[in-house]
Amino acid sequence: MRIGTGISGVDLTAQFNLAKAFNMMAESALKLSTLTRINRGSDDPAGLIAAEDLRAELTAIRAASDNAARARGIVHVADSALGEVNDLLNTVRGNIVAAAGGGYSDAEVAAMQLENDAALEAINRIGSYTSYGGRKLFDGSSGFQITGVNSEQVADIQVSQNAGGGAQTPRIEVTAAATTANLEITDDDGQLDEAVTLQITGNQGTTTLEFSATATYEQVAQAVNSNTDATGVTATVDGNAITFSSTDVGSDAMVSVEALEGSLGSGDTVAYGTDVVATVDGAEYVGQGNTISINSESLEAEITFVEGFEGEVDRITIAGDAMTFVFSPDVTNTKTIGMPTVNTASLGGAAGRLNELFSGGNADLTSGNLAQAMDILDAAGSQITSARAELGAFEKYTIDSSQEVLAGMELNISSARSQIFDTDVAAETSRWVKAQILAKTSIATMDIVAQRRSMVWSLLQGMNGSR
Repeated sequence: MRIGTGISGVDLTAQFNLAKAFNMMAESALKLSTLTRINRGSDDPAGLIAAEDLRAELTAIRAASDNAARARGIVHVADSALGEVNDLLNTVRGNIVAAAGGGYSDAEVAAMQLENDAALEAINRIGSYTSYGGRKLFDGSSGFQITGVNSEQVADIQVSQNAGGGAQTPRIEVTAAATTANLEITDDDGQLDEAVTLQITGNQGTTTLEFSATATYEQVAQAVNSNTDATGVTATVDGNAITFSSTDVGSDAMVSVEALEGSLGSGDTVAYGTDVVATVDGAEYVGQGNTISINSESLEAEITFVEGFEGEVDRITIAGDAMTFVFSPDVTNTKTIGMPTVNTASLGGAAGRLNELFSGGNADLTSGNLAQAMDILDAAGSQITSARAELGAFEKYTIDSSQEVLAGMELNISSARSQIFDTDVAAETSRWVKAQILAKTSIATMDIVAQRRSMVWSLLQGMNGSR
Protein backbone atom coordinates (compact mmCIF):
# COMPACT_ATOMS: atom_id res chain seq x y z
CA MET A 1 0.00 0.00 0.00
CA ARG A 2 1.31 3.44 -0.87
CA ILE A 3 1.17 5.97 1.90
CA GLY A 4 1.72 9.71 1.32
CA THR A 5 0.32 13.17 1.90
CA GLY A 6 -0.63 13.82 -1.80
CA ILE A 7 -4.14 13.44 -3.22
CA SER A 8 -4.48 10.08 -4.86
CA GLY A 9 -6.20 9.29 -8.15
CA VAL A 10 -9.20 7.92 -6.27
CA ASP A 11 -9.57 11.24 -4.45
CA LEU A 12 -9.37 13.22 -7.64
CA THR A 13 -11.90 10.98 -9.39
CA ALA A 14 -14.34 11.26 -6.50
CA GLN A 15 -13.97 15.04 -6.35
CA PHE A 16 -14.37 15.39 -10.12
CA ASN A 17 -17.52 13.26 -10.17
CA LEU A 18 -18.95 15.17 -7.22
CA ALA A 19 -18.38 18.52 -8.92
CA LYS A 20 -19.87 17.18 -12.14
CA ALA A 21 -22.94 15.91 -10.29
CA PHE A 22 -23.40 19.27 -8.52
CA ASN A 23 -23.15 21.10 -11.89
CA MET A 24 -25.70 18.73 -13.40
CA MET A 25 -28.01 19.31 -10.44
CA ALA A 26 -27.62 23.08 -10.71
CA GLU A 27 -28.32 23.04 -14.46
CA SER A 28 -31.40 20.83 -14.04
CA ALA A 29 -32.65 22.96 -11.15
CA LEU A 30 -32.31 26.10 -13.31
CA LYS A 31 -34.23 24.53 -16.20
CA LEU A 32 -36.94 23.24 -13.88
CA SER A 33 -37.28 26.55 -12.05
CA THR A 34 -37.48 28.63 -15.28
CA LEU A 35 -39.21 25.92 -17.35
CA THR A 36 -36.96 26.94 -20.24
CA ARG A 37 -34.39 24.66 -21.80
CA ILE A 38 -32.25 27.50 -23.15
CA ASN A 39 -31.27 29.95 -20.44
CA ARG A 40 -27.94 30.97 -21.95
CA GLY A 41 -26.67 31.04 -25.49
CA SER A 42 -24.26 28.22 -24.63
CA ASP A 43 -27.17 25.90 -23.83
CA ASP A 44 -28.05 25.59 -27.55
CA PRO A 45 -26.78 28.34 -29.90
CA ALA A 46 -28.69 27.10 -32.96
CA GLY A 47 -31.82 26.48 -30.92
CA LEU A 48 -31.60 29.98 -29.43
CA ILE A 49 -31.60 31.57 -32.90
CA ALA A 50 -34.57 29.49 -34.04
CA ALA A 51 -36.52 30.15 -30.84
CA GLU A 52 -35.90 33.91 -30.95
CA ASP A 53 -36.96 34.09 -34.59
CA LEU A 54 -40.19 32.29 -33.72
CA ARG A 55 -40.71 34.55 -30.69
CA ALA A 56 -40.37 37.64 -32.90
CA GLU A 57 -42.93 36.19 -35.30
CA LEU A 58 -45.29 35.39 -32.42
CA THR A 59 -45.01 38.96 -31.17
CA ALA A 60 -46.02 40.26 -34.59
CA ILE A 61 -48.88 37.77 -34.86
CA ARG A 62 -50.26 38.74 -31.45
CA ALA A 63 -50.04 42.43 -32.33
CA ALA A 64 -51.88 41.75 -35.60
CA SER A 65 -54.54 39.84 -33.65
CA ASP A 66 -54.89 42.84 -31.31
CA ASN A 67 -55.29 45.04 -34.42
CA ALA A 68 -58.11 42.79 -35.61
CA ALA A 69 -59.83 43.02 -32.22
CA ARG A 70 -59.53 46.81 -32.30
CA ALA A 71 -60.86 46.92 -35.86
CA ARG A 72 -63.84 44.83 -34.76
CA GLY A 73 -64.56 47.36 -32.03
CA ILE A 74 -64.43 50.21 -34.55
CA VAL A 75 -66.81 48.37 -36.87
CA HIS A 76 -69.27 47.68 -34.05
CA VAL A 77 -69.28 51.32 -32.91
CA ALA A 78 -69.75 52.53 -36.49
CA ASP A 79 -72.51 50.03 -37.22
CA SER A 80 -74.38 50.96 -34.05
CA ALA A 81 -74.24 54.66 -34.95
CA LEU A 82 -75.32 54.05 -38.54
CA GLY A 83 -78.19 51.88 -37.30
CA GLU A 84 -79.42 54.81 -35.24
CA VAL A 85 -79.16 57.06 -38.31
CA ASN A 86 -81.30 54.54 -40.20
CA ASP A 87 -83.93 54.72 -37.46
CA LEU A 88 -83.93 58.53 -37.65
CA LEU A 89 -84.33 58.42 -41.43
CA ASN A 90 -87.30 56.09 -41.02
CA THR A 91 -88.87 58.56 -38.60
CA VAL A 92 -88.55 61.27 -41.26
CA ARG A 93 -89.90 58.87 -43.89
CA GLY A 94 -93.00 58.16 -41.85
CA ASN A 95 -93.73 61.86 -41.44
CA ILE A 96 -93.32 62.49 -45.18
CA VAL A 97 -95.76 59.72 -46.06
CA ALA A 98 -98.21 60.94 -43.42
CA ALA A 99 -98.04 64.53 -44.68
CA ALA A 100 -98.50 63.35 -48.28
CA GLY A 101 -101.62 61.41 -47.34
CA GLY A 102 -103.59 64.52 -46.38
CA GLY A 103 -106.14 64.74 -43.61
CA TYR A 104 -103.78 66.56 -41.24
CA SER A 105 -104.19 70.14 -40.12
CA ASP A 106 -101.50 72.74 -40.69
CA ALA A 107 -100.62 72.55 -37.01
CA GLU A 108 -100.16 68.79 -37.21
CA VAL A 109 -97.96 69.08 -40.28
CA ALA A 110 -95.92 71.76 -38.51
CA ALA A 111 -95.47 69.39 -35.56
CA MET A 112 -94.28 66.68 -37.94
CA GLN A 113 -91.80 69.13 -39.45
CA LEU A 114 -90.47 69.93 -35.98
CA GLU A 115 -89.96 66.21 -35.43
CA ASN A 116 -88.15 65.95 -38.76
CA ASP A 117 -85.92 68.89 -37.83
CA ALA A 118 -85.02 67.22 -34.54
CA ALA A 119 -84.25 63.92 -36.29
CA LEU A 120 -82.05 65.64 -38.89
CA GLU A 121 -80.19 67.56 -36.18
CA ALA A 122 -79.62 64.25 -34.37
CA ILE A 123 -78.05 62.84 -37.54
CA ASN A 124 -75.64 65.78 -37.60
CA ARG A 125 -74.75 65.18 -33.95
CA ILE A 126 -74.10 61.49 -34.52
CA GLY A 127 -71.82 62.33 -37.41
CA SER A 128 -69.88 64.86 -35.37
CA TYR A 129 -69.23 62.96 -32.13
CA THR A 130 -69.07 59.25 -33.01
CA SER A 131 -65.49 58.17 -32.35
CA TYR A 132 -63.30 55.27 -31.27
CA GLY A 133 -60.12 55.73 -29.29
CA GLY A 134 -60.23 59.46 -29.91
CA ARG A 135 -60.57 59.16 -33.70
CA LYS A 136 -63.74 60.57 -35.25
CA LEU A 137 -65.42 58.10 -37.57
CA PHE A 138 -68.01 60.11 -39.54
CA ASP A 139 -66.67 63.66 -39.76
CA GLY A 140 -64.89 62.96 -43.07
CA SER A 141 -61.43 62.34 -41.60
CA SER A 142 -61.91 58.55 -41.70
CA GLY A 143 -63.15 58.51 -45.29
CA PHE A 144 -61.74 59.34 -48.69
CA GLN A 145 -61.11 62.94 -49.70
CA ILE A 146 -62.83 63.78 -52.99
CA THR A 147 -62.37 67.17 -54.65
CA GLY A 148 -63.09 68.71 -58.03
CA VAL A 149 -66.63 67.35 -58.44
CA ASN A 150 -68.69 69.36 -60.93
CA SER A 151 -72.31 69.12 -59.75
CA GLU A 152 -73.54 69.71 -63.31
CA GLN A 153 -71.81 66.48 -64.38
CA VAL A 154 -71.65 64.20 -61.34
CA ALA A 155 -74.58 63.88 -58.95
CA ASP A 156 -72.80 61.64 -56.45
CA ILE A 157 -69.58 59.69 -55.94
CA GLN A 158 -68.87 57.06 -53.29
CA VAL A 159 -65.35 55.61 -52.93
CA SER A 160 -64.68 52.35 -51.08
CA GLN A 161 -61.06 51.68 -52.05
CA ASN A 162 -58.13 53.86 -53.10
CA ALA A 163 -55.06 51.68 -53.60
CA GLY A 164 -51.94 53.10 -52.01
CA GLY A 165 -53.73 56.01 -50.41
CA GLY A 166 -52.18 58.54 -52.77
CA ALA A 167 -54.05 61.10 -54.85
CA GLN A 168 -55.33 59.95 -58.23
CA THR A 169 -57.31 61.73 -60.92
CA PRO A 170 -58.98 59.14 -63.15
CA ARG A 171 -59.93 60.23 -66.66
CA ILE A 172 -63.71 59.76 -66.90
CA GLU A 173 -65.88 60.21 -69.99
CA VAL A 174 -69.57 59.46 -70.47
CA THR A 175 -69.94 58.08 -73.96
CA ALA A 176 -73.69 57.38 -73.72
CA ALA A 177 -76.06 58.88 -71.17
CA ALA A 178 -78.73 56.73 -69.57
CA THR A 179 -82.09 57.18 -71.25
CA THR A 180 -85.72 56.86 -70.27
CA ALA A 181 -88.00 54.29 -71.83
CA ASN A 182 -89.71 56.04 -74.77
CA LEU A 183 -92.68 54.65 -76.64
CA GLU A 184 -93.95 56.63 -79.65
CA ILE A 185 -97.36 56.05 -81.23
CA THR A 186 -98.58 57.94 -84.31
CA ASP A 187 -101.90 58.56 -86.03
CA ASP A 188 -102.79 60.45 -89.20
CA ASP A 189 -104.81 63.15 -87.44
CA GLY A 190 -103.48 62.98 -83.87
CA GLN A 191 -106.75 61.86 -82.35
CA LEU A 192 -108.65 58.70 -81.60
CA ASP A 193 -110.81 57.13 -84.28
CA GLU A 194 -112.82 55.07 -81.80
CA ALA A 195 -113.43 54.67 -78.11
CA VAL A 196 -110.28 53.32 -76.46
CA THR A 197 -109.47 51.75 -73.11
CA LEU A 198 -105.75 51.98 -72.36
CA GLN A 199 -103.73 50.13 -69.74
CA ILE A 200 -100.67 52.24 -68.86
CA THR A 201 -97.86 50.47 -67.00
CA GLY A 202 -94.61 51.92 -65.68
CA ASN A 203 -92.15 51.29 -62.88
CA GLN A 204 -94.51 52.73 -60.27
CA GLY A 205 -97.61 50.75 -61.22
CA THR A 206 -100.51 50.33 -63.63
CA THR A 207 -103.62 52.35 -64.37
CA THR A 208 -106.52 51.98 -66.81
CA LEU A 209 -107.85 54.99 -68.73
CA GLU A 210 -110.96 55.24 -70.93
CA PHE A 211 -111.30 57.70 -73.82
CA SER A 212 -114.16 58.56 -76.19
CA ALA A 213 -113.86 58.34 -79.97
CA THR A 214 -113.37 62.12 -80.22
CA ALA A 215 -110.49 62.38 -77.74
CA THR A 216 -107.29 63.97 -79.02
CA TYR A 217 -103.72 62.95 -78.25
CA GLU A 218 -103.46 66.09 -76.10
CA GLN A 219 -106.31 64.84 -73.95
CA VAL A 220 -104.73 61.38 -73.74
CA ALA A 221 -101.43 62.94 -72.66
CA GLN A 222 -103.16 65.08 -70.06
CA ALA A 223 -104.86 62.02 -68.56
CA VAL A 224 -101.61 60.05 -68.52
CA ASN A 225 -99.72 62.89 -66.85
CA SER A 226 -102.35 63.23 -64.16
CA ASN A 227 -101.55 59.63 -63.16
CA THR A 228 -97.76 59.88 -63.33
CA ASP A 229 -97.32 59.40 -59.59
CA ALA A 230 -99.19 56.11 -59.82
CA THR A 231 -97.48 54.77 -62.94
CA GLY A 232 -94.14 56.50 -63.40
CA VAL A 233 -95.12 57.37 -66.97
CA THR A 234 -95.41 60.75 -68.68
CA ALA A 235 -96.74 61.65 -72.13
CA THR A 236 -95.94 64.41 -74.61
CA VAL A 237 -97.50 65.24 -77.97
CA ASP A 238 -95.66 66.41 -81.08
CA GLY A 239 -97.96 66.82 -84.07
CA ASN A 240 -99.56 63.50 -84.86
CA ALA A 241 -97.30 61.55 -82.47
CA ILE A 242 -97.70 60.88 -78.77
CA THR A 243 -94.65 59.71 -76.78
CA PHE A 244 -94.94 57.83 -73.52
CA SER A 245 -91.82 58.08 -71.35
CA SER A 246 -90.71 56.63 -68.04
CA THR A 247 -89.76 58.91 -65.20
CA ASP A 248 -86.85 56.59 -64.41
CA VAL A 249 -83.80 55.96 -66.56
CA GLY A 250 -81.81 52.83 -67.31
CA SER A 251 -82.51 49.33 -68.48
CA ASP A 252 -84.91 48.76 -65.57
CA ALA A 253 -87.09 51.66 -66.72
CA MET A 254 -90.06 50.51 -68.77
CA VAL A 255 -93.27 51.75 -70.36
CA SER A 256 -96.13 49.61 -71.56
CA VAL A 257 -99.22 50.93 -73.35
CA GLU A 258 -101.85 48.33 -74.18
CA ALA A 259 -105.20 49.01 -75.83
CA LEU A 260 -107.67 46.77 -74.01
CA GLU A 261 -110.43 48.05 -76.27
CA GLY A 262 -110.08 49.91 -79.55
CA SER A 263 -106.81 51.15 -81.07
CA LEU A 264 -104.55 54.08 -80.16
CA GLY A 265 -102.47 54.14 -83.34
CA SER A 266 -99.39 52.47 -84.81
CA GLY A 267 -96.19 51.77 -82.91
CA ASP A 268 -94.63 49.51 -80.30
CA THR A 269 -96.49 48.66 -77.12
CA VAL A 270 -93.49 48.18 -74.77
CA ALA A 271 -90.20 50.09 -74.43
CA TYR A 272 -87.20 50.03 -72.11
CA GLY A 273 -84.55 52.58 -71.23
CA THR A 274 -80.79 52.23 -71.57
CA ASP A 275 -77.99 52.44 -69.02
CA VAL A 276 -75.14 54.92 -68.93
CA VAL A 277 -71.90 53.91 -70.65
CA ALA A 278 -68.64 55.51 -69.51
CA THR A 279 -64.90 54.98 -69.73
CA VAL A 280 -62.54 55.31 -66.76
CA ASP A 281 -58.87 55.48 -67.71
CA GLY A 282 -59.75 53.79 -70.99
CA ALA A 283 -61.75 50.91 -69.47
CA GLU A 284 -65.42 50.83 -70.44
CA TYR A 285 -68.16 50.45 -67.83
CA VAL A 286 -71.85 49.85 -68.49
CA GLY A 287 -73.77 51.18 -65.53
CA GLN A 288 -77.10 50.68 -63.85
CA GLY A 289 -79.22 53.66 -64.70
CA ASN A 290 -77.01 56.71 -64.25
CA THR A 291 -74.57 54.93 -61.94
CA ILE A 292 -71.39 53.06 -62.84
CA SER A 293 -69.46 50.81 -60.46
CA ILE A 294 -65.68 50.92 -60.82
CA ASN A 295 -63.79 47.89 -59.54
CA SER A 296 -60.14 48.00 -60.55
CA GLU A 297 -56.84 47.30 -58.82
CA SER A 298 -56.40 50.98 -58.06
CA LEU A 299 -59.95 52.18 -57.40
CA GLU A 300 -63.32 50.94 -56.19
CA ALA A 301 -66.10 53.52 -56.45
CA GLU A 302 -69.65 54.25 -57.58
CA ILE A 303 -70.29 57.36 -59.66
CA THR A 304 -73.78 58.69 -60.42
CA PHE A 305 -73.91 61.11 -63.34
CA VAL A 306 -76.37 63.93 -63.83
CA GLU A 307 -79.24 62.76 -66.01
CA GLY A 308 -78.59 63.46 -69.69
CA PHE A 309 -74.92 64.38 -69.27
CA GLU A 310 -72.49 63.19 -71.94
CA GLY A 311 -68.85 64.04 -72.50
CA GLU A 312 -65.63 64.23 -70.54
CA VAL A 313 -65.94 64.74 -66.80
CA ASP A 314 -63.87 67.46 -65.15
CA ARG A 315 -60.93 65.94 -63.32
CA ILE A 316 -61.92 64.55 -59.93
CA THR A 317 -59.17 64.02 -57.35
CA ILE A 318 -59.49 61.06 -54.98
CA ALA A 319 -57.04 60.91 -52.09
CA GLY A 320 -56.56 59.20 -48.76
CA ASP A 321 -56.72 55.57 -47.73
CA ALA A 322 -59.40 56.02 -45.07
CA MET A 323 -58.87 53.69 -42.09
CA THR A 324 -55.94 51.35 -42.66
CA PHE A 325 -55.38 48.15 -40.69
CA VAL A 326 -52.69 45.48 -40.61
CA PHE A 327 -53.97 41.97 -39.98
CA SER A 328 -50.75 40.04 -40.59
CA PRO A 329 -47.11 40.07 -39.44
CA ASP A 330 -46.28 41.78 -42.76
CA VAL A 331 -46.84 45.52 -42.23
CA THR A 332 -47.07 46.09 -45.99
CA ASN A 333 -50.14 43.85 -46.19
CA THR A 334 -52.79 46.43 -45.31
CA LYS A 335 -56.58 46.49 -45.45
CA THR A 336 -58.58 49.69 -45.69
CA ILE A 337 -62.18 50.73 -45.23
CA GLY A 338 -63.73 54.13 -45.71
CA MET A 339 -66.28 55.57 -43.32
CA PRO A 340 -69.04 57.70 -44.85
CA THR A 341 -69.37 61.37 -44.01
CA VAL A 342 -72.55 61.52 -41.95
CA ASN A 343 -74.29 64.89 -41.97
CA THR A 344 -77.33 66.32 -43.68
CA ALA A 345 -75.19 68.34 -46.09
CA SER A 346 -73.49 65.20 -47.45
CA LEU A 347 -76.19 62.52 -47.39
CA GLY A 348 -78.47 62.39 -50.41
CA GLY A 349 -78.15 62.06 -54.14
CA ALA A 350 -79.11 63.52 -57.47
CA ALA A 351 -82.44 64.78 -56.10
CA GLY A 352 -80.74 66.84 -53.38
CA ARG A 353 -79.32 66.60 -49.88
CA LEU A 354 -80.96 65.87 -46.54
CA ASN A 355 -80.57 69.46 -45.36
CA GLU A 356 -83.25 70.41 -47.88
CA LEU A 357 -85.76 68.63 -45.61
CA PHE A 358 -85.23 71.12 -42.79
CA SER A 359 -87.91 73.75 -42.21
CA GLY A 360 -87.80 76.26 -45.05
CA GLY A 361 -85.90 73.87 -47.29
CA ASN A 362 -86.85 72.96 -50.87
CA ALA A 363 -88.28 69.63 -49.70
CA ASP A 364 -89.77 70.28 -46.28
CA LEU A 365 -93.26 69.03 -45.47
CA THR A 366 -94.93 72.28 -46.56
CA SER A 367 -92.98 72.71 -49.82
CA GLY A 368 -95.21 70.50 -51.93
CA ASN A 369 -92.09 68.63 -53.10
CA LEU A 370 -92.67 65.48 -51.10
CA ALA A 371 -91.74 63.23 -54.04
CA GLN A 372 -88.34 64.96 -54.12
CA ALA A 373 -88.09 64.55 -50.34
CA MET A 374 -88.64 60.82 -50.69
CA ASP A 375 -86.02 60.60 -53.44
CA ILE A 376 -83.52 62.40 -51.19
CA LEU A 377 -84.41 60.15 -48.29
CA ASP A 378 -84.09 57.01 -50.45
CA ALA A 379 -80.63 58.09 -51.60
CA ALA A 380 -79.50 58.88 -48.04
CA GLY A 381 -80.90 55.61 -46.74
CA SER A 382 -79.14 53.70 -49.50
CA GLN A 383 -75.84 55.34 -48.56
CA ILE A 384 -76.25 54.40 -44.90
CA THR A 385 -77.33 50.81 -45.56
CA SER A 386 -74.55 50.37 -48.11
CA ALA A 387 -72.03 51.61 -45.54
CA ARG A 388 -73.40 49.18 -42.95
CA ALA A 389 -73.27 46.32 -45.45
CA GLU A 390 -69.68 47.20 -46.34
CA LEU A 391 -68.72 47.30 -42.66
CA GLY A 392 -70.42 43.95 -42.10
CA ALA A 393 -68.63 42.38 -45.04
CA PHE A 394 -65.33 43.84 -43.80
CA GLU A 395 -65.87 42.29 -40.37
CA LYS A 396 -67.03 38.91 -41.67
CA TYR A 397 -64.65 38.33 -44.55
CA THR A 398 -61.59 40.35 -43.52
CA ILE A 399 -61.46 40.66 -39.73
CA ASP A 400 -62.97 37.26 -38.87
CA SER A 401 -60.98 35.33 -41.48
CA SER A 402 -57.78 37.14 -40.49
CA GLN A 403 -58.29 36.30 -36.82
CA GLU A 404 -58.89 32.64 -37.66
CA VAL A 405 -55.66 32.48 -39.64
CA LEU A 406 -53.71 34.37 -36.97
CA ALA A 407 -55.04 32.06 -34.24
CA GLY A 408 -53.92 29.02 -36.23
CA MET A 409 -50.51 30.56 -36.85
CA GLU A 410 -50.06 31.43 -33.18
CA LEU A 411 -51.02 27.92 -32.06
CA ASN A 412 -48.64 26.12 -34.40
CA ILE A 413 -45.71 28.52 -34.03
CA SER A 414 -46.06 28.48 -30.23
CA SER A 415 -46.00 24.69 -30.33
CA ALA A 416 -42.89 24.68 -32.52
CA ARG A 417 -41.12 27.19 -30.26
CA SER A 418 -42.07 25.19 -27.18
CA GLN A 419 -40.40 22.12 -28.65
CA ILE A 420 -37.18 24.09 -29.03
CA PHE A 421 -37.23 26.42 -26.02
CA ASP A 422 -39.26 24.93 -23.20
CA THR A 423 -38.07 22.43 -20.62
CA ASP A 424 -39.10 18.79 -20.93
CA VAL A 425 -40.07 18.53 -17.27
CA ALA A 426 -40.17 14.73 -17.15
CA ALA A 427 -36.79 14.31 -18.78
CA GLU A 428 -35.20 17.11 -16.74
CA THR A 429 -36.60 15.75 -13.48
CA SER A 430 -35.13 12.36 -14.31
CA ARG A 431 -31.79 14.03 -15.04
CA TRP A 432 -31.95 15.91 -11.74
CA VAL A 433 -32.64 12.70 -9.79
CA LYS A 434 -29.73 11.03 -11.59
CA ALA A 435 -27.45 13.94 -10.62
CA GLN A 436 -28.59 13.58 -6.99
CA ILE A 437 -27.70 9.88 -7.00
CA LEU A 438 -24.32 10.59 -8.57
CA ALA A 439 -23.63 13.30 -5.99
CA LYS A 440 -24.52 11.00 -3.11
CA THR A 441 -22.37 8.26 -4.60
CA SER A 442 -19.42 10.62 -5.01
CA ILE A 443 -19.82 11.84 -1.42
CA ALA A 444 -19.91 8.22 -0.21
CA THR A 445 -16.78 7.46 -2.21
CA MET A 446 -14.96 10.42 -0.73
CA ASP A 447 -16.06 9.29 2.72
CA ILE A 448 -14.59 5.82 2.12
CA VAL A 449 -11.33 7.42 0.99
CA ALA A 450 -11.30 9.56 4.10
CA GLN A 451 -11.91 6.50 6.29
CA ARG A 452 -9.00 4.71 4.64
CA ARG A 453 -6.69 7.62 5.42
CA SER A 454 -7.95 7.63 8.97
CA MET A 455 -7.19 3.92 9.33
CA VAL A 456 -3.63 4.40 8.02
CA TRP A 457 -3.09 7.29 10.44
CA SER A 458 -4.34 5.16 13.35
CA LEU A 459 -1.98 2.38 12.30
CA LEU A 460 0.95 4.75 12.24
CA GLN A 461 0.04 6.13 15.65
CA GLY A 462 -0.12 2.58 17.04
CA MET A 463 3.30 1.74 15.66
CA ASN A 464 4.76 4.86 17.16
CA GLY A 465 3.30 4.07 20.57
CA SER A 466 4.69 0.49 20.65
CA ARG A 467 8.16 1.88 20.50
